[in-house]
Amino acid sequence: MKKALVALLVSGMMSSAFAGVVINEGFDDVSSLQNKGWILANNSTPAGTTPGWSQGDQNVFAAQSGAPESYIAANYNNAAAGGTLNNWLYTPEFSTLVGVTVSFWLKAANDEGFSDQIAYGFASASGVAADLVSLTVGKDGWTQYSAYIGPREGTSRFAFQYFGAADAANYVGLDSVVVDVPEPSSILILAAGAMGLVAARRRKRA
Repeated sequence: MKKALVALLVSGMMSSAFAGVVINEGFDDVSSLQNKGWILANNSTPAGTTPGWSQGDQNVFAAQSGAPESYIAANYNNAAAGGTLNNWLYTPEFSTLVGVTVSFWLKAANDEGFSDQIAYGFASASGVAADLVSLTVGKDGWTQYSAYIGPREGTSRFAFQYFGAADAANYVGLDSVVVDVPEPSSILILAAGAMGLVAARRRKRA
């Protein structure tokens, strides 16, 4: 019983330390992302004339929030003509001890005859992603998406992949990425209940 109580208390204290919004990125300055732990990796083939993710262009469309250019963008020139897009963006690491919710906004340029594909999902700390969700990004306005991962030991990243045939793609924007670790109320309530049970047993023995 004592071991279980200690485990519950430790879990509660660790969870409290990780609770709250741990990443809230509005992409005011894309050039600073790597210094904050983000990973940008353009693996498109053959390489195109633009290096990968870049600062948003307000002349294409304005950001979801903040200054007009404060979003991160990718486009068909990430790969050469006839090539294949494979452009990745990973958040900094975050704890998954009590579960994590990630929310973000996407928008594509409103040009006829093109479509932009994004895949997203959780990845390991080293950047290995699995079970990604793929979608065609809407053109009519910014759309919010979210994903959840249940409690597990260790840390994770969240990955975005801009993919598809370069000749069919156009321009896509990503904005307002929020990584939220929920308050561990259930763990703390359980720990409090266990403490009450121990106290009751001690009074009964006395």
